[in-house]
Amino acid sequence: MFAKLATVIIVLGAMYGALLVNRQKRIDAASEMSRIHFRLQDADQRRVRLQVDVAKATTVSELEKKLAKAPTGGDFKSIPNRYDPENMKTPSAVEDPRTIAQRSTGPKKKAGAG
Repeated sequence: MFAKLATVIIVLGAMYGALLVNRQKRIDAASEMSRIHFRLQDADQRRVRLQVDVAKATTVSELEKKLAKAPTGGDFKSIPNRYDPENMKTPSAVEDPRTIAQRSTGPKKKAGAG
């Protein structure tokens, strides 16, 4: 009788131990998920701050100031919008933007030449 009682107590103890291990694993997993969630929130906040900084640095007035300080003296050409779904299938869509800009504006003709 004593052996049966001892066996039942040992088996119940092992079952409770296994349940405690599973419970602790769930708690650890929830804790890790929470930490990851907070890291993601921090990363999102940093990304938004960087986007705001880029937006402030690329306003027209800021770009004009930086171009005025450039060695070219503010002489620049705007690159046309290159996104065109029809042209994305061709190899010309991956060309250097400066060559595309020159091709779209074309060579300037002299007014007196006829």
